[in-house]
Amino acid sequence: MKTGPTKKLFERRERLASALPPFAEMVRGSLVTRYRRCGKPTCHCMKGQGHGPAHYLVVTLKRGKTQQILLSEEMLPVAQQYLNNYKRWWTAVEKVSALNRRLLRLRVPALREKTVRPASD
Repeated sequence: MKTGPTKKLFERRERLASALPPFAEMVRGSLVTRYRRCGKPTCHCMKGQGHGPAHYLVVTLKRGKTQQILLSEEMLPVAQQYLNNYKRWWTAVEKVSALNRRLLRLRVPALREKTVRPASD
């Protein structure tokens, strides 16, 4: 039975989970904006900011490999939203994990009722 402090912990956990954006709409990475110089000595880019901006989604993959995706101006807000969604999910995972540690310390019987058995492959 959920009473007192455990009820509040369960409610907080549910609020965190229900406030998350769609799982399918996130991406891990960083947004990088670059300006390039073309190399022509008479071009304005030699003295100014350079050609651009060019926006990239940059992700570090396994074994230190980096993937860069050039984003169009139309896709830039989508990428920004996906990055923001990822941060929100990661923050929620950490908060829910902290709540679950507290519930486990309290040895809440209701946790056993919701345990899901792993699916076999």
